[in-house]
Amino acid sequence: MHRMKMARDGKLQYLPVGKLLLQNLVLLFVPILAGILFRRFWPHAAAKVRRILGKAAFPALMFLALVFFLQYTQEIVDNFAVLGMATVSLVLLAMLCSSLLSRLGGFSPAVRRTIVIEVGMQNAAQAIAIAFSPFIFNSGQMAIPAILYALMMNVILLFYVFAIRRQSAPCKATRNKE
Repeated sequence: MHRMKMARDGKLQYLPVGKLLLQNLVLLFVPILAGILFRRFWPHAAAKVRRILGKAAFPALMFLALVFFLQYTQEIVDNFAVLGMATVSLVLLAMLCSSLLSRLGGFSPAVRRTIVIEVGMQNAAQAIAIAFSPFIFNSGQMAIPAILYALMMNVILLFYVFAIRRQSAPCKATRNKE
């Protein structure tokens, strides 16, 4: 089960759909199941691990992104204009679609905001996993758009969260006066 796509240089690029689905199932369900079981049988240890991982995850991700940027600086600089526009467009489109679909689903504003943020984050993680996976592409160069997406997504989502907080601040101030 392969899909083909013609690359710019005329070479065919294969996307092994079966391996991609299997990898996603393993990367999604194995950690979730392990976490559920760990929390069920060792709740105190799970709480300690959660606190540690919660503090370590973001700095570890930033360190990996820095290493990646240092390794592929020239390719990123050479392609930033095109890839930057494409990734910003993709982030904004994903945010718009997730917002509209969650609104159509009748979710509360808080849930809609959460969905918008999660869709952006999951898209970045998914793209990076596909590019670096030894079962799919196993290529740092294929990960350049994914890493740029992750960077742009974080910047755009920070502005989004800032705008939401700023928008909800006057509402809270008026409620406190009453």
